[in-house]
Amino acid sequence: MLEKVEKWLIEQGFSLEMRTASAFREAGFEVRQSTLYRDPETEKSREVDVYAIDPDYRGILGISFVVECKAAVKPWVLLCSPHTLSGYNRLLSFSVASTDARGALGDRFEDLVGNLPWLRKEGLIGYSLRQAFSDNDAAYAAAMSVAKAADFQVNKIAGHVPKFCFVFPVIVVDSPLILCSMSEAGQIVLKEAEQGEFLFHADPPRNFGTCIRVVKSTSLPGFAAEAKQVANQLRAGLTTHVDEAWAIMCSPDKG
Repeated sequence: MLEKVEKWLIEQGFSLEMRTASAFREAGFEVRQSTLYRDPETEKSREVDVYAIDPDYRGILGISFVVECKAAVKPWVLLCSPHTLSGYNRLLSFSVASTDARGALGDRFEDLVGNLPWLRKEGLIGYSLRQAFSDNDAAYAAAMSVAKAADFQVNKIAGHVPKFCFVFPVIVVDSPLILCSMSEAGQIVLKEAEQGEFLFHADPPRNFGTCIRVVKSTSLPGFAAEAKQVANQLRAGLTTHVDEAWAIMCSPDKG
């Protein structure tokens, strides 16, 4: 019986969720599993597999990752182009963010862009994610799920969201990830990768237009460590903004 239950757990993706949560915990995040968010279309509660939060004891700068885990045998294909982000605002593509967070990032853009590859968006960026050999649009469903969950975390309750709030949507897969692009000669080029990202548009939620990262499960420890480094660099770069906001919050005559 235990063997059968274990097989079922693996097939349903629960072990992938556990491994994902473990990788983020090891990297220094506070992790919640099976977190609920409110779907803006239906107003019903939905579940996101893993919610990883970078600790912030003052509650001014919130940095987190919402993760959808997809256990499947069929490979995933990122349709990519070097022109995906041509003319597209890097502040919008970086993450889902509160208005104040995007403004602070814009103020420090020149200083931060040198240390944050996620902000520069170099290399091939996807414009769509597909699951090969499948008629089901599992990729779109996963993207929509993390998009709505990220949007909810940024906008959930007035007055209870950090002033500067960044949420990164992530999809973790345990089957091959393939980058698909076209050469200058017009030939399809396929390359296996450990991770990639694609620009996803959705309305609702709130005219969403942010890059979603796709990561293979075999690269989870490295990706979680990279995510923690991004969080640390953001905190270091926005220290002045956070300190100013904290001083205002603690001021006896605030408001």
